[in-house]
Amino acid sequence: MLAAKEKRAEFERQALVHTDSLYGAAYRLTRNARDAEDLVQDSLLRAYRFWDSFEQDSN
Repeated sequence: MLAAKEKRAEFERQALVHTDSLYGAAYRLTRNARDAEDLVQDSLLRAYRFWDSFEQDSN
């Protein structure tokens, strides 16, 4: 298990770079800026919670 700082840094490096793309997809689904922001935030929080089980180069 990665230390908390390492986990956060790795998550920021690999996942947060996709925030704009995620927002675009969420906005197309919801057609509402606030709902899209909430959807992205919920998705990123869930991704971070399960980051330790993420397997590189998996779907």
